[in-house]
Amino acid sequence: MPKLLIILILLSSIHLFGQVGKDFSDLEKLYKSGQLSQVKSSILTLKPRRDEEKALVGYYSALLQKTKTAALAEFQAVADGYPKTSYGQLAMLEAAKIHILEREIPRAQTLLRSISSADIIERFYWMAVSFYWLEDYSAAIANAENYLRFNPSDALAESALHLVADSYIAQRKYQSATSSLDKIKKLPEQDLQYYYYRQGYVQEMMGDYGKATRAYRAGYELDKYSQAAFNIEERIFALRSRAPSLDISFLYPYAPLELDLGIAVSDSVQIAPPEVTGPPIPDPLPKIAMPEITSSMPIKLLFKPISGFYLQTGRFSVESNAERLVRNIRAMQIPATYYEEEKPGNKSWVVLAGPFENQKQTDAAKTVLFQSEINSFIVQY
Repeated sequence: MPKLLIILILLSSIHLFGQVGKDFSDLEKLYKSGQLSQVKSSILTLKPRRDEEKALVGYYSALLQKTKTAALAEFQAVADGYPKTSYGQLAMLEAAKIHILEREIPRAQTLLRSISSADIIERFYWMAVSFYWLEDYSAAIANAENYLRFNPSDALAESALHLVADSYIAQRKYQSATSSLDKIKKLPEQDLQYYYYRQGYVQEMMGDYGKATRAYRAGYELDKYSQAAFNIEERIFALRSRAPSLDISFLYPYAPLELDLGIAVSDSVQIAPPEVTGPPIPDPLPKIAMPEITSSMPIKLLFKPISGFYLQTGRFSVESNAERLVRNIRAMQIPATYYEEEKPGNKSWVVLAGPFENQKQTDAAKTVLFQSEINSFIVQY
């Protein structure tokens, strides 16, 4: 890049990210530390004078909104009113994310192209996501790689590499997809189980079922009760239907029972039937009343919850599996629902037990589920 251009970018960045007063910078610190109630009260008392301060207040007010519609309206107002400020530019980014979530891709791209700040590298990632949904995989790869060039180890780096790999998969360029996935292992932190799941899928698409099975097994054995493990199981059974000779016994490991009865096979003996003692008595469960399962509680939610305590009990790539788990959990007198989640190259259905009124209910439900061999973890929206 020519030196003059670099200087101009730096100068524009300095101009863009102007200074704000201490009260306003404290507002940013409060938000980042999770003190949202103080942020809300501060917004009501602050008196912004400069455009940068007005944009900052509007930006954090938008972040506090509880619905996508309200948040989008406020982000758009900040973007339209203060487009040259740093928070006006950040508002464009957040508004673009919401448009992508709603599959309003042209609107998202218009906002992303309006971001001129050299500091907002994240715009390249979301531009890549938008091109992926338009099935313009070459543009998706170019923007994701541009993002990775600036932020090779950032929080979104792993997602960007998966997006590149998925774009290559869509183009049936499986060797390139494998190369992109291999870069994930070099990141400081990564989800190895999901990496093996995607590597297995690439090998499966290439027709190398042996390598695919080994990759799936490596991922599955990292955690047999995770969301990725459910996806891996489904791919393994799909593989088995095409290649019946594949050994998938690792899904159901067992040890052979060896008994020395001290008799010859030809001996005639009478073996008494085993004493019937009844089923084992489970450990006593916590005596905590669960929230009522009302007739108005849907099996499937239209949207991801925006508030409350839940237990996430599974993520499935087949919707019927999610619905089956919900009904099983409800049979235990624990409320449960599921919702659909879509990410680049991956649609899944997430099962939630709850909502729960307090921590005691959550812990009690987690114990009941565990005793039924359903692993879960607490999520708060």
